[in-house]
Amino acid sequence: MASITIQGPTPPPHEANIQSIETVNTPPKSEWMESRRKAIISRRVKNVSIEEWSDLLRISHSVLPKVAVPALSMAVWAALICVFYLVPGVNFLKTLGLPNSTTLITLLGTAMGLLLVFRVNTAYDRFWEGRKVWSTVHYQLRNLGRFIWVFCKPKNQEDSHRQVGAMNLLIAFAAATKHALREEPSHRYTDLGPYVQHLKDFSPKIYSSKTTLPVPMEITLHLQSFLNQYATIQFPSSTSVNALVESLASFQRIKQTPIPAAYRIHLKQTLVVYLLSLPFQLVASPLGWFTIPVTFISSIVMLGIEVIGGEIENPFGYDTNDLPQDEYVDAIREEILQIMASEDPDADSKGWIAPYSLSVDRMNLKQLQKTAQNAIAEAQAKKQQQEQENEGEESFFGNIKGVMDKLIDAVENVGGR
Repeated sequence: MASITIQGPTPPPHEANIQSIETVNTPPKSEWMESRRKAIISRRVKNVSIEEWSDLLRISHSVLPKVAVPALSMAVWAALICVFYLVPGVNFLKTLGLPNSTTLITLLGTAMGLLLVFRVNTAYDRFWEGRKVWSTVHYQLRNLGRFIWVFCKPKNQEDSHRQVGAMNLLIAFAAATKHALREEPSHRYTDLGPYVQHLKDFSPKIYSSKTTLPVPMEITLHLQSFLNQYATIQFPSSTSVNALVESLASFQRIKQTPIPAAYRIHLKQTLVVYLLSLPFQLVASPLGWFTIPVTFISSIVMLGIEVIGGEIENPFGYDTNDLPQDEYVDAIREEILQIMASEDPDADSKGWIAPYSLSVDRMNLKQLQKTAQNAIAEAQAKKQQQEQENEGEESFFGNIKGVMDKLIDAVENVGGR
């Protein structure tokens, strides 16, 4: 495809090999706000979980720092209970006759387990639903990129500019969705602003857009307006745009519908009451001073589960355990730019190699034609044979029918006499 000149973004260094699009008049980098990115930990590509035994000592991505202080507080509380029960002279709790039974712990522990499991499962469902919706966005943007770049044939230089502008909007939609989910409504980010600067409401001279719609929704309107000019792809492309709009609604549902406050409050209150009452049950048992470490470990486990549920409930932020949205947006941008950097799709078929099978010997053109002719002749012979068999069956049954008709006439004549 011929090189064109547009007002657009400057490709990153790793995309310097893309030669099909040149950019001019791009605002200096200082005019755009740096997009805040979540820290990415390098990971090996494997088809299994990447967890290892070294994760036992790992602090990053762990909830231990968040529960360490509350767990230590519970351990101090357990130490006070042990002192006032086991140390002579101050063991006034022993005179109260604490029950030497763990039945209450068992009953409350079962209830707490059910509450915590429901909390984490509900939060993970939201986390997984967010990942599925991002997959839908990625899939539909791929489709639209294919529709725009392959089917929307530019007739002049202006059409070429509009085509590239529409492709830039696909990149902008992913970035705008990410920033909207992180409650960053501005369009002046390095991964968003350069790809929407050809729109009047998002030009480099505008620092705050006057549009009342969210930026992703505004982008879908411009995309639909461009696609309506091409009747051949209007239906499938409109289906993809509708899927993007539906994805925005799904994102909004996940983000704005948290776990009911009554459930969260009751869970935390019940959890604290359970941990506070735990030393009273354990100190009267044979555990004695071991009540302190047992309470500490129990607090880390239960408080950690509750914190995990709260952290992944909204997977669109900057927490270490949130979805890697920056990676999703980078992958979409690179794919769209690679599509734009590809050669003219109409010329691809001319460079195809013959579709030979790797498991058989190659055949020249004459052999292929002879094989095809033999196959056609064999099919015609089978068809003729089948027709002859059908005709023979029809004549046989026709003779039988004639004989039966004559017998019936003869019987009727005899009866008439």
